[in-house]
Order: sequence, then C-alpha cells, then structure tokens
Amino acid sequence: MVDSLKGVDYDKALKTRTYEGITLEPIYRREDIKDLNFIKSEPGQAPYVRGNDPRKYIAEGWKVAQAQTNPDLKVLNAILKDELMRGLAMVNLKLKHADCPTGIELRSVKDLRVALEGIDLKAAPLFIQVDSQDEDIFALLLEYMEEQKLNVRDLEGFIGYDVTGEFARKGYFDIPLEEVWKKIMDVVIQRASRAPKMRAFIIDGTVYEGAGASSTQELAFVLSTAIGYIQGLQLSGMDIDTIAPLMAVKLSLGSNFFMEIAKIRAFRLLWAEMIKAFGGSEDSQKIWIHGKTATFNKSTYDLYVNMLRTTTETFSGVIGGVDSLETDPFDSLVKEDNAFARRIARNQQLILAEESHFTKVIDPAGGSYYIESLTAQMAQSSWAKMQEVEKEGGMIRSLRAGKIHELIDTTAHARIDAVHKRRDVFVGVNMFANPTDEALTEIPVPTVDIKSKPVWLEKGPLPRLR
Repeated sequence: MVDSLKGVDYDKALKTRTYEGITLEPIYRREDIKDLNFIKSEPGQAPYVRGNDPRKYIAEGWKVAQAQTNPDLKVLNAILKDELMRGLAMVNLKLKHADCPTGIELRSVKDLRVALEGIDLKAAPLFIQVDSQDEDIFALLLEYMEEQKLNVRDLEGFIGYDVTGEFARKGYFDIPLEEVWKKIMDVVIQRASRAPKMRAFIIDGTVYEGAGASSTQELAFVLSTAIGYIQGLQLSGMDIDTIAPLMAVKLSLGSNFFMEIAKIRAFRLLWAEMIKAFGGSEDSQKIWIHGKTATFNKSTYDLYVNMLRTTTETFSGVIGGVDSLETDPFDSLVKEDNAFARRIARNQQLILAEESHFTKVIDPAGGSYYIESLTAQMAQSSWAKMQEVEKEGGMIRSLRAGKIHELIDTTAHARIDAVHKRRDVFVGVNMFANPTDEALTEIPVPTVDIKSKPVWLEKGPLPRLR
C-alpha cells in the first residue's frame, strides 16, 4: 500500500475528516468494534441502537408522513383521503406561521371538522408541530373527539411544541419567556393526564441543519433542548417516566449516506443514556424519531436532481430505523403544494418498502464494522458537544449569548466553502451543471422586526440557508 501511494502522505490520501470532527478510515475491521458496549445488544433491547421494536418494520413498517400544506381545508381533506389510500400513513399537517407563509390555519373545531372529515385518526395518527402562539390545537382536538364520540385517552399522535427550536428559528417571542414556558407547561401537564399517548413535544433538529449545522451539532442541540424540558417538567412535579413518553424528535437526513444512518442509530443510544441518567426505566428510554430530508443541500437549479438527493436521504433514514419519515417534494423550495411532486416523494418511500423489501429485514446496518464504529463515534462526539452547551447554561442561554450561532456559523462557512471549491460535489450545481440553467426564485420568507418584540435574540434567528 505504501508503494502504491508513491510518497503521498497516508493520512491525507486515504483518511477523510468530516464536518462532525470524525476521521473516516479507509478500512474497518473487527477490532474497531470489539470494545463497543452496545455491540451485543439485540433489536428491541436497551440502549436501542438496533431499534425500539425488533419486529416493527416487519409488522407495520415506518410511517410514511408527507407534510400537507394546502390552505384550503376542503381540498386538504380530499388530498388526505386520496393519499391515505396510496400509502400515506400519518396526517402530517404543517401549520402557517409568521415566518412560514405556506401552511394550514386551524382556528376552530369547525376547521378541524372540515380538514379531518372521514379520516380515521387511529389508523393514521396526527403529526402537528405547534408554536407557542398557535391556537391550542389539543383543546380543539379534545372538542372534536367528543363530537366524534371517541376516547382521546386511546389516541396516539403528535401535537408537539419545541419552544427552544421556535426561538432559534424565529429569533423572538411575542410574550415574555416566562409566560411562554408557563403556557406550554400548563398544556403539557393537562395533556399527560388526559391523553397520555399523545406526545406533547416534537424537538426539531432540522432548525439547526437548515442553518448549516453538522450532524453531531444537531444531535447535541436536540439533547440539550430535551434536558431543559425534562428539568422544567420535573420542577412541576412530573417524574421522568411520565415525561419521556411525551417526547418525540425530528431529525434531518442529509446526503452523507453512512453518516446519516449512524446518526439515527447514535441518537437512540444517546437518548437511552440520557433518560437512564435521569432515572428512567428501560421502556422510557425509547424515543420516536421522525426523519425529514435535509434542506441545506437542495438546489434551485435543475430541480429534478433533488430527487436523487432525497432518495439517498430517505434510504439512509430507513436503514437507520426512523419511526416516521417525511420526504420533501423535489421542488419544495420554489413551488407551493402540487400533486406530482407529492406523489414522487411518497413513492420514493413506497419503492423502498414494497420493491426493495426494507420491511422484511431487521436493522440491516447491524454488524457493519464501518457503521457500528461510526455510530459510536457519532454518539461520543454529540455527547461531548451537548456537555459543552450544558456548561454554558443550556440551549436558551446559549442562544441568547450567540454561542449556538457561532458554532453553526463555523460549520456552515466550511460547508459553503467546500461547495464553492468543489471539494463537495453537488451535481447540477457545481459539477455537470447546465450553463444555460437559471435558478428559480425561492418561496419568500417574511421578515419580522424582532427588536420590537418583548424577547429577541441579539444575533437574530438562525439563518435559513435554504
């Protein structure tokens, strides 16, 4: 091997340093994984690296959870009914917000009635991310369930807050932070008693990925956010085994195929260790992971190339073992809701399930020297980064001090520079590009004078690089 390198430095020629700070070796062997604590765990056993349930994909697969954004509630209902017959398995409603111009408005029980008419929420659970200033969707759902004579205690689903992620995304709150937290705590405590199977938090890592964060940074920030929520709820008198089942996470899936597989597996390990440290039971150490294809790497040139990116991202999410999966339409940056792009995105998942038969295997990545080693490195690096944030006082303090912005900016600049210099290849953008192709205009995001708000971040919201 030394002779074949012809004097070129071995490390420079064959090793790869990633944005996560991990060095990838040219070859991996049994020795690389023999000392890993989790390597002998079975699927369905703590720390759940190999999945929460050994038969989940075989029994029911992952939940196909395409986001729905059509603002016309009657049209939305028709779309849901059609797509639920064509493979959709979750009612994922994207709400309209001040910083998100495309989406759905649910202001009353009547709105819910129109949107969900004829939809079986037991067969297709709700998935709604809500902001602190939204209508109390859970209260509307309670009233709707009473109308339908359904028992809300039996209903599984997700109507989840992420106050920290909202603060990072928007850069402000309309009311003082203490009032935001009290409002959310009141809703969550009520939720825990009235609908214990309905998750109240969806901790959103895609906020950080969209700003340019590395995979380990994303995991670290999600963990630190969760720690803040758990500590706050414990102060309200709730125990960890009541708190943990109220939580789910939403993680991005980028184009670094093996890294993203390892990220999903590593997060299950990290979550289990964190809940264990809080004194949680093994059952409480399980976490629902909602995967979503990344935005940072999507192009407004040659839009169809985005299908290739979302295919590998969807693939890595499935191999990693996500519980629900949202594949963005290839043209989502520049076009509002359209049937063709939605169908392509949905079918990318269905092909993996029905034609590639990934619902016939359990943890296909298990035992791979490379992926198992990378899983351990991802977990170690993410945990260390989380500890750094905690030393600064947690996520909210780090955001207000600008620390999170600084960490992400460093990574984002390195990633952008690599694209400009073609160290990272983006087909159709910096390699094999059509010189006559023009970038399409992205859907504009409204700007807000955050300094007119009661609470705002000195450095503003995290940037949206896409």
